[in-house]
This record gives sequence, structure tokens and C-alpha cells, in this order.
Amino acid sequence: MPSNKKIGIVANTAFNIFNFRLGLIEQLQLNGYKVIAIAPEDDYTKLLQEKNIEFVAVNQLARKGTNPWKDFLLMNELRKIYRQYQLDAVLQYTIKPNIYGTLAAKFSGTKTICTVTGLGYTFLNENWVSKIAHQLYKLAFSTADVVLFQNKDDLKIFIEEKLVDHEKTQLIPGSGIDTEKFHPDFCKQEKSDINFHPTPTEKIRFLMIGRLLKDKGVYEYIEAAKQILLEHKNVEFLLLGDIDNDNPTAIKQAELEHWVNEKIIIYIPHQKDIRPFICQADCVVLPSYREGMPRVILESMAMAKPCITTDTAGCRDAVVDNETGFICEVENAIALQQSIAKFINLPQTQKQSLGINARVRAERIFSQQIVIKQYQKLLEKLLSF
Repeated sequence: MPSNKKIGIVANTAFNIFNFRLGLIEQLQLNGYKVIAIAPEDDYTKLLQEKNIEFVAVNQLARKGTNPWKDFLLMNELRKIYRQYQLDAVLQYTIKPNIYGTLAAKFSGTKTICTVTGLGYTFLNENWVSKIAHQLYKLAFSTADVVLFQNKDDLKIFIEEKLVDHEKTQLIPGSGIDTEKFHPDFCKQEKSDINFHPTPTEKIRFLMIGRLLKDKGVYEYIEAAKQILLEHKNVEFLLLGDIDNDNPTAIKQAELEHWVNEKIIIYIPHQKDIRPFICQADCVVLPSYREGMPRVILESMAMAKPCITTDTAGCRDAVVDNETGFICEVENAIALQQSIAKFINLPQTQKQSLGINARVRAERIFSQQIVIKQYQKLLEKLLSF
């Protein structure tokens, strides 16, 4: 592909681009593309620039806002950026870039590849905001060139509700995991350096990583932990993540403090590198109500960790029940408790077998290189016309 082709990577945070799109950007640069990251500024802006990635700040993107004037300003701002930088194509992620970025691209003559990374609170709840979101998706995706979905359930909803033409769509196995960075060998180097909670005997550790939201299944995790701890003294439950105060389903700070004080969980705030904490876990748990493709599960699988998750969109695409971990009923603390107890009672050889199978699945299906190749082919096809 000629080196004069310019690609924009657009998301609602620089954090999103750095953590989930960096490998894609670096490969596109190696292929001769000029790549520009486009997002609101945050702590990860500098990290992108240190990687020699040009960054353009977006000022009008309010992640949770519903002000139509603000969203119109966002669309106009993106249109100006696309024109100013003469972008040939944009890869857009998260709801507002997918909607307003695609409308902006229509007015600037820019090719678009949209990736639906999950259907969040706004889309799934039956209210006026959800209805507007549906109509905006329908309008925007009528002008998109390609729309990618990370699981079959989300794709089915968009097709059945006629929000996108089936011919424009493709499935993609998540955002891609760097299986060299997330590798079980990392734990051999790091495990001895980390000690969360010294105990006189070795304990079985369960770890949940994610934003502290009801929709992530935090309450089910806590309830299951309470019941398990009544029967098992050799178990610890870790919870890693921050409270997202902008989200209406966020847990309360007082609740978190109560769980810690009652010694139900060991709490760990958000970490830039979660690998050392995955190393300390025997099993990673994500009882989410719905995901696009649960990245933390894929990263844990790549590090040969068995995972317990729910029978819901995205999650059931990641884990194979009884092969790489366990799948339980969504929004059911008792079912989650039973899966955790099942893991506790497994012989060590079976636990290890689950982890080995998880690593193989991560490499075979969810590797970053598989995802990058799919984007490369799409760009080559789009820009060859």
C-alpha cells in the first residue's frame, strides 16, 4: 500500500487507543501507512506520542453526555479533523466515534471501518435515550463502509433491528491480544516479587478485574465470595478496578469499603499493568451481564489462567465450558458460587489442564496478529478503489 495513505484511529479516550489499538497502529505504520490517533486527551496521550504516533485532541467528546448540540459540535469537529489531515480512512471505536465520526466521514469523503466493541447501558435499556441511540446507529451505519462486531449476539441484534445492512458486516475476534506480552512465562519472572496479603498457608486466589459496576457482576461476585468463605478458609477473593462514577450502575464507595472491612475481598485499584496480578490468581472471574469481547478474560487465558464467566454475549464466545474454564448463568450469584466451588474442588492437574487449554485457545483464535490481518485486508480493499 502506498505510503501516502493516511489512517485515523478514533476512540473516546487515548487510554482506549494505547491499550487496545497500539499493536494495530504499529503494524499499519510498518506497512507504510501514516497513522493518526484521534481522541480526547488523557494520561495516555503522552505515551502514544512517545511511541511516535501523531495525536490529535478531540475537545467536544463527552462520553456519557446526551446533549444534542454538544454531539453536533463533536461531529463538526471530527469532520474538520478528517478534512484537515486528508484522511483516506478512519477506524472508529466506541459509540460516539462510531456514530458521529461516521457522519463526519460522510461529509469529508473519508472511508470508514466501524467496530462495535459492545452494547452498553445506553443501548440496552428501554428508555428514550436508547431509542435515540438505535436511530443514530441506523443513520450512521447506513453511510459506513464496513461495520465489525466482536460477537455473534451483537451482530444479530443489529441485523434483526435493521440498524445495519448485513453485507457491510463482519465478525472479528475482539481487539486482539499480544500473546507474547500476555504469556505464562511472565509469571515465572514476577510471581516472587508480589505479595498482596501474606498468609501462613497457600490460598486459592480468585481475581475479578474490571470497572466496579453492577453490570460487570460485582454484586454477584461479592455474594458468591461471602458464601464460599463460610465453607472454605483457604480461599481469597481479589477485586481490581476503579469505580466509574459517570456510569449509573457504579457501585458506591461505602459498599467497597464495607466489603474490604468485612474481609470479603482484597481490593486493588486500577493498574496500568495487570499481568502481575493475573500471575497471583489461580482463576480469573468475570460475571458480566454482557460484553463485546471480554479483554481481561482473553488476557488471562493467554497467561494460561482458567476463567469463570457468564453465559452471555461476548463472554460465552471467549470461554469454552469445562475446557478453558466454566460458564454459569448470568445475574445468578448461586450459579457463580457453584462454579467457583467446582474449581476449588478440582485436582491440581485438572486446573493446570484448563489453563493450558486456555493458552492454546488464546493463541489460536484471539491473537493480535489474527485481528490485525483482518483490518489490513479490509483497508487494502477499501483503499484500492
